Amino acid sequence: MTTRHYIAVADLAPSERMWSIMFPDFPGVTSAAAEFADVPQQARDALATAVEAIEEGRCTEADPAEFHDPRYVVVPVEVPEGSARINVSIDRSLLKRIDEAAMRRGMTRSGFLAEGARKLLRTPVDQGGSRSPPP
Repeated sequence: MTTRHYIAVADLAPSERMWSIMFPDFPGVTSAAAEFADVPQQARDALATAVEAIEEGRCTEADPAEFHDPRYVVVPVEVPEGSARINVSIDRSLLKRIDEAAMRRGMTRSGFLAEGARKLLRTPVDQGGSRSPPP
């Protein structure tokens, strides 16, 4: 994938305890972080999700936000650059279940595995290395 960089605005409104994260180039794409140190990772995750939505044609627009105490952060995001053929080893019974689930959804095996990987990549990893369930 190719990496591009976009500006993220992290803003802490006077009455708020969470940092709001917005992207001038992507109206309607937002995120939040409890600590400013968490802003870059939250911004990367939100922007990656937005790029996927744009690629899939399901992106929505919103009005520009009003800022109170803005901080600007440059955020890298990987953008698709085409498919790559790979070889993986997987249990045969799991592969059969994957193929059946993909067929029921009208997907290819590759598309099904890629969608599963995208969903896992959007799920935060806790301190112990395991993934936390989505909110």
